[in-house]
Amino acid sequence: MVLGDIIRVEDANTYIVKISPDARKERIGRFVKIKKDDRIIVGVIRNIMHSIREDLIPYIEPALQPKYAPFNEDFRNSYYLIFGLGQIQDGIVRYDIDSPPDVRDNIEILSTDELKEFHTINGKPSIAYFNFNRELPKNVLLGMADQIEAQYPDCGAMFKLIRKYIERSSE
Repeated sequence: MVLGDIIRVEDANTYIVKISPDARKERIGRFVKIKKDDRIIVGVIRNIMHSIREDLIPYIEPALQPKYAPFNEDFRNSYYLIFGLGQIQDGIVRYDIDSPPDVRDNIEILSTDELKEFHTINGKPSIAYFNFNRELPKNVLLGMADQIEAQYPDCGAMFKLIRKYIERSSE
């Protein structure tokens, strides 16, 4: 399911996605993917922004507003702020992004199989990227941990420690 498309690439790891009006809204911390030719970029929803373009309306005559400010008719815009975590290419998982996606690339939900593939290295569960990305907000990290734990229930003790660490480090 397509959530939206990229409208701005800030850097190799940060993307702004305009949410499609008919897409179901996802929560912060949800894993997403961007399909490229030979790889999948894995990211997470870091934040959700809503905006209303009202700044120009006072300067445009009411009769000309539909022509020069069509957003006034449908003035609500919602955006995801996506943070890139890594990529999967030919079955190899890397926790870095060497080439960011392009503007107009689609964002989709990461499937459970892809989530497992991204969190498995040498046949063992791995969340090695957590330490590199500990500056992410607490709610994002906890949302990520919930999704990963759901796929690896046998690692419950480890996730209990991770949650404890996240709670303490954000105080």
